[in-house]
This record gives sequence, structure tokens and C-alpha cells, in this order.
Amino acid sequence: WSPPQTQDPKGEGYLTVHASGDVPVKVSIDSGRRFFLEYFAWQNMVEVILPERGLAPGEKIVVTYGDRSEGSPGTRVQPFDESRFVFKVYVDALGQDKYLPLAGSPAIEVVAAKPYRLGVVMPSDAVAGEPTWCIVRAEDRYGNPATRYGGTIQWQSTDPTAQLPAPYTFSEADQGAHQFEDVAFHALGGHAISVSDGSLVSTGNPVRVARSRPEQLLLWGDLHGHTLFSDGRGTVEAYYDFARQFAGLDFCAVSDHDFEIVDEMWEHSKQVTNRRNEPGRFVTFNAYEWSGNTDVGGDHNVYFLEDDPPLYRSDNYYDPRNLQMYHGPDPKLPHVTDVFAKLAERLGDRDVFCVPHYGGRRGNPTWHDPKVQRLIEIFSEHRRSEDWAITFLTQGRRLGIIASTDNHYGNPGCGYLRPTHDWDTQEIGMAAVAVYAANRTRESIFHALYDRHVYATSGDRIILDFRCDGHPMGSEYRTDVPPLVTVEAVGTAPITRVEVKKQSQTVSTYEPRERAVSVRWRDGDFRPGQSCYYYARVVQDNNEEAISSPIWVN
Repeated sequence: WSPPQTQDPKGEGYLTVHASGDVPVKVSIDSGRRFFLEYFAWQNMVEVILPERGLAPGEKIVVTYGDRSEGSPGTRVQPFDESRFVFKVYVDALGQDKYLPLAGSPAIEVVAAKPYRLGVVMPSDAVAGEPTWCIVRAEDRYGNPATRYGGTIQWQSTDPTAQLPAPYTFSEADQGAHQFEDVAFHALGGHAISVSDGSLVSTGNPVRVARSRPEQLLLWGDLHGHTLFSDGRGTVEAYYDFARQFAGLDFCAVSDHDFEIVDEMWEHSKQVTNRRNEPGRFVTFNAYEWSGNTDVGGDHNVYFLEDDPPLYRSDNYYDPRNLQMYHGPDPKLPHVTDVFAKLAERLGDRDVFCVPHYGGRRGNPTWHDPKVQRLIEIFSEHRRSEDWAITFLTQGRRLGIIASTDNHYGNPGCGYLRPTHDWDTQEIGMAAVAVYAANRTRESIFHALYDRHVYATSGDRIILDFRCDGHPMGSEYRTDVPPLVTVEAVGTAPITRVEVKKQSQTVSTYEPRERAVSVRWRDGDFRPGQSCYYYARVVQDNNEEAISSPIWVN
């Protein structure tokens, strides 16, 4: 939204306030100073004071947000759709500087713009001759589901023998996305599906087609996002619906801020998360964000394999006046080492872990527990943060590399890089975590995450297999001979650069400019007994990238 302002009648977001009977009003706009702690997470607050007298029955205050009467272009609306955007209203009826929420705050619906692009999403693995699913979705220019889309799509494949659906015309019931179950490849190797409606054209992610099911499936997820239970958008139910039906994710987690989640919210979130878990198709995890400041460890998302986990809250931002905050008796954990200790007490067989991330309150590499701090999030809506993650790795923290959106818009698997107002060039779909797991189940995916068999991408479903002497990413092993490093990658666009890194420094570079890449490199500088780690970075010509988890040697 345009920041509300009262100074420039010709500028966007110009706000005016009038009271009935020309009652004088005094208007001030607070952007997170006076009211921040008491009313977090509402960052732009307009305070209207009647200095002379209150309103009589039947009198009104009229607030015009985006008043165009003096030349303002109006107010920019948020770029993401929302069924009910609430303009939260609080009233200090007695003039005692105590604002209480008004029942029936005004609300509007924000709808998607016209269709702008198509998207195609499929599993990364398929067996020749066996049907698999494919989601085709229509998006507006901001990445929202274009719910009014009614185009007719035609199909093509790089496998000329593929079994493809008949032409399909979208209806209102599709709400911009349709899942097809009858796609089958017959030729082995890497393939992709394309769709066109005569105007919009899209090619899906690469699919590895084999004679039989691979031992390890390549699965995609988003483990970091927020709902209206904290400072995000929408319900927990809607969050998972988007993840499965529109983004086509294999696994997902809601991770609302701990200090804003009251007990009823936490119970509801767990119930919905457990109901939406469907082994073999869509996997969900119970999670939350421990939101400590950087000087006490920084933000860490906490994930559980179990159905009914506890919530260990931070004491950050606590304000006894804030009604949207937990006020119960449960003790709070002031430092990340307290979190590590609690999680270690609960740790069984790889069934709990936590993940530091960059955005908000930056994770601090000073403190580490190798049993429960297993991964680090390096791509999100905030930035691409390999440079920050290196500060953990170079201090000996053996962390797997993941990415997740940290989105606050209710669209897991999509989302935006930190928003700008230049929406024509805004990056959409900027983080995903890829996992190699034996099955699409909670236990299998969670154990693969804990074991660091994971990598990060900036959004595109780039296939990446990184190994040292045949050991998969995330492994630790011993050797006295120079390791053989292999990188196998299939891009969504031509791959312009492959970097092999040792101790976070680039030691070998390849510039293939092809979609499929195979690299073999042996470390000629390796000394027997040397302790080191390796990882790989793949960059495409569309600026999308993937970074593997490291492999630690000796």
C-alpha cells in the first residue's frame, strides 16, 4: 500500500479526515514509533484526535485514503490478492490514551489483475509409461492466481511420444489453476511440458524420466511463511491450499512468530497442519519462528516431526498492553542457547531441528548446537544471503543449505523478493528448498532435512545432484586421497556458470551455456588428512541459481 501522508495533496497516498459538523480534527501518522509495540504488527497507523469535543450520536469521522480531489493519483493497493483486507480501527472513547479494537472494522476485497503469464509445475521425477500429475496455472503480473482466466490451452513436450491431455478450457471453477493426472512420458532422460493458449506460452520445470522409480525422490517445499496469526496474510487453511493447489509443492510449513501466537492459535495451527498432511501427495510440518534479536541468537524457525509439539516463545517485543500477543504463564526463552537446550531435551530420532535465517533479526553464528541446528536459510524475500551463510560455515558450523520464501502474503512457493514499487521488474517466486528423500511422507522428508540431503534455489526448480566420491550433499566422510567432486544439473534455462567451492572459496569454474551439465573435478591441492568442505553453485542466464549443501571431508 502507499504510505499514508497528509503533506502533499498531489502525491500518492494523500489522506484527509473530516468530522461531522466541521468538528476540528488533528491527524498524525505513526510508522512504527509510538504505537509499534502496543499494536504490532500494524506498521502504518493514523491517529485522529478530536481536540475540542467528541462525536454526538449519528456523527461520523470520514477518512479518505488516497483523496484525489486535489490531484493525487490515489492510493496504490497491495500487489497480492486478499479476500478480506481489514482496516483495523481502535477507539479511545474516553480520551484516556487507551485504544481498544472496534467491532466491525471496515474491510475490502483485493482481487487479482488480468492474466499475465502461465505456469507449469510437475514432479521432478517420473517413470516412463506411468502417469504423473501436472498443474497449469494462470497468474496476473504480480504472481496472484488469475481466477478469471478462461483460456484454452494446447500441449507440447520435448518427448514426442509423451501422453498429453486434450486441449482444456479453464472455467470459473478452476480459479486460475487446474491439476491434470494423465500426463505420461515414454522417452528416457530429461523432458519438459509446454502449454500455450495462443497468446501466453509457458514451459514447465525439467523432469527426470527413468525406467523405474529412483531410490531418492527430488521433492520441493517452502518451510517459512506467515499468516494473520502473526504478521502475514490469510488463514492457515488457505496457506496450505495455495501450496498444494497452485504452487504444486510436495511439502510445506507455516511458521508464524512465536510471541504473537496465543494458545488457541497454536492449537488451531497444529490441527490444520495435521489434517492437511496427506502422505504420498502433500506433506506438512508443525513449525513456528522463535523471534529473538540478533544479539541473543537471531531468528530461528523450529520444526517438529510430531503432531502435538510445544511452543517455546521468545521474550522479544513483549508488551503487556498488546492484545495481539501471548500473555499466558508459559516461560519464555530469552536466548537461542535456551532454545537449543529445550530442543535437545526433546530430540529423539532426528525429529526436531531449528534453522537460522537472515531476514528480520539476523541469525548469529556465535552460538551453535550441532544436534538441533542443522540447516541455514540462504534465500528468502529479504535477499540472497550466501555471504551471510558463509560466516556460519567458516566457523565450523556444519549446516545444510536451504531456501524458503519467508513470505507474508499467503503464497508459499511463490512470493516476492523484498517488494519495490517497480512491479514491472519485480522478481516473483524467489526461494525453494529441494530435498532428496525416499518417500513423500513426513518421516522420510523430515529425516532427509535433518541429514542435510538438501539444496536451495532462488525459485526455479533447477535439478542439482552434488557429490564427493559418490557421497551425497550433506554427508561427512573420511579419505586420504583427493576427492572426486561431481556436479549434475538440469536447468530451467541455459546454465551459464557452475562453481565448485572449497572452504567457501571458488576453486573451479565452468561456463557450459547449456541446460544439462555434467562436471567432474578432482582436488589436486588436497593433502592426506586435510579437513575441508565442498559445495556447488549453479547460475542460469535468467539469474536464477541453486546452491548445494556442503560435504565435509575428514
